[in-house]
Amino acid sequence: MEKVLNITGRIEDRRRKQQVETHRDRFEAMQRLVQCSACHLKCAMCGRHKKGPEEPSIPGSRIPVEETLCEGCRSEFEAFKKLSKGGKKDEDPFWHNEEWRQLWTSWLEYQRSIMKFRNSFDFRGLTD
Repeated sequence: MEKVLNITGRIEDRRRKQQVETHRDRFEAMQRLVQCSACHLKCAMCGRHKKGPEEPSIPGSRIPVEETLCEGCRSEFEAFKKLSKGGKKDEDPFWHNEEWRQLWTSWLEYQRSIMKFRNSFDFRGLTD
């Protein structure tokens, strides 16, 4: 009995590789989505190209959300954080309404979801 090998891990690896080959275009689309969402050369909110990262980034490192935004989106995000804590003030621009808050709330949730997917066991296993 000591010479019997457990091949379930090998079978599972082979099955995953076959799935990747079968769905190569779909996998590459998901891979681009994850990679492009972490790009430091464009704004994560509006997509505007930035001049470049202030400091070199380490692949896979956690970058604060504020660092992935252009100047305009960063100031809007700061206003969103301030308004989320203390409510609306008279000097705030007219577009800082409930729909604007929902936009930023949804964007933050989207960023968290991508990070969870990027760190998931299955996705990491496919990219290794």
